[in-house]
Amino acid sequence: MSKKIIKKNGSQEPFSAEKLCNSIVAAGAPTSLATQVCDIVSEKISSGTSTEKIFNITRKYLKPIDPELAALYSLERGLSSLGPSGFLFEHFVSELFRKMGYFSQKNVYLHGEAVEHEIDVMAQKGNVVFLVEAKYKNDFRTKTHIDKVMYADARLVDIRKKAQLNGDTREYYMWMVTNTQFTQNSLNYIEHRDLQLMGWDYPKFINLKKIVREKKLYPVTVVPSMTQSLLKKLALNDVVLVQDLYYLEAKDFEKDYGVSERTAKKLVKEVHELIHPEFVSL
Repeated sequence: MSKKIIKKNGSQEPFSAEKLCNSIVAAGAPTSLATQVCDIVSEKISSGTSTEKIFNITRKYLKPIDPELAALYSLERGLSSLGPSGFLFEHFVSELFRKMGYFSQKNVYLHGEAVEHEIDVMAQKGNVVFLVEAKYKNDFRTKTHIDKVMYADARLVDIRKKAQLNGDTREYYMWMVTNTQFTQNSLNYIEHRDLQLMGWDYPKFINLKKIVREKKLYPVTVVPSMTQSLLKKLALNDVVLVQDLYYLEAKDFEKDYGVSERTAKKLVKEVHELIHPEFVSL
């Protein structure tokens, strides 16, 4: 009899060892390692186990083998934990563009020909201005639909018209960045519009997963010992990347964030396992 597991929404589904193995491989693990960990996890769980617990058990066994692989396995969920309001995700997106060499600002107000627009992130480099809609979803399994894409497109048109009226010769482009995937209608729409989309794994060569992996732009939520309390305190200081924690010592976590000595030492160890000095100054 197959085991039934409990999804986040409370529904049940049969446990799929193949699905678990594929998720570990997708994080970058060789098939042999994924199979090994998958077999261990399959033995550890029983009917009624939640998907969240399965995730935690899997990460627990990956971490001693390869801490960075464990972080990559956690990445999709880590991005979806930058909530619930989406403010931290906007900050994360701003940092992402800054690390790619753009001057980046959050929550910028721009006048269009018809109305004023609040832009989540504005990233500039030379004569190019990227207007970024950061669309965050608590559930990374959902999709971003065409209505959101069309709305962003209309905003770009309005802002461009005002820029032209003002003699602004800069080139304006709109990006929509989300921690989810896009519907096929959304992808079909942008083939005929001057709009860029960036999702979890779209487009192929410049997506969130690829950029985070290559530039080590891990959100602080992938650190195993991160707590909700600490996350809130870090947010107050605009700290959203693991890189930003690199130079903190255990005493800093204790003094500035009220973390216990034991947890503070674990945090320092986990941060240094994920980030190497050459990525801190990027």
